[in-house]
Amino acid sequence: MKDDEFTLTGEMSPETSRATRGIPRRSTHSSRGGVVMQLPGQNRPRVVQFESKLEQRVLFLLLANPAVTNVWEQPQFISYRDQSGNRKTHFIDFLAELKNGRRLAIAVKPWKVVLEKNFCRELQQIRAAMRKDFADDIVLVTERDFTRAEALNAQRFVEFSKTRNSEHQAHLKSIICDVCFPVTVNELCQLLGLGGAGFRSIVIGIFEDILTADRKHLIDLDTLLSKGGAK
Repeated sequence: MKDDEFTLTGEMSPETSRATRGIPRRSTHSSRGGVVMQLPGQNRPRVVQFESKLEQRVLFLLLANPAVTNVWEQPQFISYRDQSGNRKTHFIDFLAELKNGRRLAIAVKPWKVVLEKNFCRELQQIRAAMRKDFADDIVLVTERDFTRAEALNAQRFVEFSKTRNSEHQAHLKSIICDVCFPVTVNELCQLLGLGGAGFRSIVIGIFEDILTADRKHLIDLDTLLSKGGAK
């Protein structure tokens, strides 16, 4: 293993982005950046880039989805012909690999752009030209497909999971066996007795189906909880 694969703190440094198209670092029109992720089966964390706030939100929703095993941003382009027969290329925003073996190409666009540029028709041309060994299907995602709170909840889960405490999660599981649901997050936090760490363990528990809550609204101390289906 190379020396530069470790940080000064002794932790393994993340791999660089796998994007095949460079994403400019600065823009006056959109938010750009990257997220360090480590999905199941990966031996080393990796940087995943995004080039808009909308892409960032979709990325967190993908990373928080238990059906997703891997995410590749800006993979190889798809060459296609538009309605006029002109040759064009399109870079897929994300390629998501699922537990069931399917691969989904995800196109992220603001709804306004979809309407103004008739992108749904263009997407049909891209789908027709897409190779089956690249992806099984292509999916359009806009801001109409989720709430901002839903994306923020997913972001919190991803961040909290980086310092997941197995003892705290085990404590949560043992406590809820005797809880008379429904209860609020604040009430369960008091029962856990873990302070701020209790809130983090509850958010993780919601995404791991130990608990259930309305994720379309921001999870806070007043959020109502029920028992989840996970054992």
